[in-house]
Amino acid sequence: MTCSRAAPAAVLVILVAASAALAAPASPFAPPEPKHEEPAAPSGQGAPAGKGETVAEHTFEEPPAEVRAIRGRLTPPDRVKEAYLVERMLDLKVPVPVDAETGRFEVTDLRMGTYCFVIRTPWGRLEGVDLTPRLSPYDALIPPRYRTEAIGLPAKGKFTDQDRAAVRRIIHKVKRYENKVTDMVISADAETAVALVELLMDAPFHGRKGDEVTWRIEKWYYDKLYDAWNTFRSQCLYRLRASGAEWQSWGWQFEPKLGGLDITYGMEGPVEVEYAIPAEPTRAKGLAGSKYPPADKARTW
Repeated sequence: MTCSRAAPAAVLVILVAASAALAAPASPFAPPEPKHEEPAAPSGQGAPAGKGETVAEHTFEEPPAEVRAIRGRLTPPDRVKEAYLVERMLDLKVPVPVDAETGRFEVTDLRMGTYCFVIRTPWGRLEGVDLTPRLSPYDALIPPRYRTEAIGLPAKGKFTDQDRAAVRRIIHKVKRYENKVTDMVISADAETAVALVELLMDAPFHGRKGDEVTWRIEKWYYDKLYDAWNTFRSQCLYRLRASGAEWQSWGWQFEPKLGGLDITYGMEGPVEVEYAIPAEPTRAKGLAGSKYPPADKARTW
């Protein structure tokens, strides 16, 4: 009997305590209650419409479709025995179908990167080479609208005759293993330069057999700091060791106009290429023989 009477009394005590807590004033040290605010109207719209009013709709423009393509024309088409694009950093090879009558071509859905042409001709190999004066190959992946002079854009100013002389002095005055060093092309802006260099050793050397030569094609990069040109880095494209007679028989040309084809994010149109293939190779652009060279054996990328 005692327990049954104590239960209602306990319930009564709890109810009284709860009522007192609700009636008690809030503590001055308690955090303020969060205020409920109506969400702000979206940009370009007014307050919520009342009766008989309309709310202006905000439209978002769709970004333009990307066009990752390279197209153009190679003439005359009968000098194109085979053509493809290479992306050296990715070790990527993309065949290029060339129209046999017009010489026109178009390659689509390319991966981002920097591409160069390789063309098999009646006299040998015609190869594009990227001589864009940039210190980092990753600059090519920056969309054009986001490039600045610090990243991606060429420096303002001119590459003067004095600048060219300073770069060539570094190339030719430094003692090297090869006895013949040729700067084939120098491409530059006011603060960065890149040279395509041929290095040939055709004098007697240790372990030489007969008329053997060593031969390399490299890219040398330079930057200008405090009015002085300095070597930044180098990249070897090809190197080999062969008999002098065999080396002289190769037709192998390096052409900047067929290289440095950047495919970047957000492109709205294709890269355009127009090039006339020469009837014969010249020594100024590489090897002037008539046989296709062993490029796959010699490449270092």
